[in-house]
Amino acid sequence: MNYKHILNSIADKIENTIIQHSGKEIPTEDFGWNNKRFVNDKFRLAHIERYSDKNLEVLHVTCFPNEKYQHPIFGFDIICTDKKPLAAFMDWSPVDNTLSYACEYDFEKPYPLPNWAKIIFSPMAVGIIPNDNELDKLTDIVIHNFDMYMKILDGAKQNEYRSEYIIASQNRYCDNQQKNERTYNVLKAKLGEGKAKYFMETILFPKIK
Repeated sequence: MNYKHILNSIADKIENTIIQHSGKEIPTEDFGWNNKRFVNDKFRLAHIERYSDKNLEVLHVTCFPNEKYQHPIFGFDIICTDKKPLAAFMDWSPVDNTLSYACEYDFEKPYPLPNWAKIIFSPMAVGIIPNDNELDKLTDIVIHNFDMYMKILDGAKQNEYRSEYIIASQNRYCDNQQKNERTYNVLKAKLGEGKAKYFMETILFPKIK
């Protein structure tokens, strides 16, 4: 199975959905692999990262609502070698409400979440080791959920009175994501310590200042 093709296909569909919902691409410096970032009046950042290096294929997607919107942070990651999928994760991580999503499918192999993830992910978080037969179903779930997420965000109403709490919650999410040592170690090997930290804090999980 061509995992590179599968991840590229998911990334393209996510990007098309973002553009359909008025996402405008913003400049992103070149780190040696594909990173696309978008903004609109409802989200402060939607990021699609496609990392491809030797036998490792990674797709990382996040969407952070603007600070006046109480909606969850969307996150999806899938990591594959050239021979098999290693792990996949999807969540609507709560910020200031309890919106959840549909995932009416039991995957064969759950992936144990690290402690930092348990702090910020919702009870509905998907963490799995998908087999080849499950990849098509996983793709459908991710595309469906992201489309539903964007439609809900399109209809969101501002709540200026909760901005301070929303900022603290989003920053807490970013703080914990930056503790992901596996991601950091891959980046450090590729970019060096300083630039890896910069990428984690500025591109992947930027806090609201």
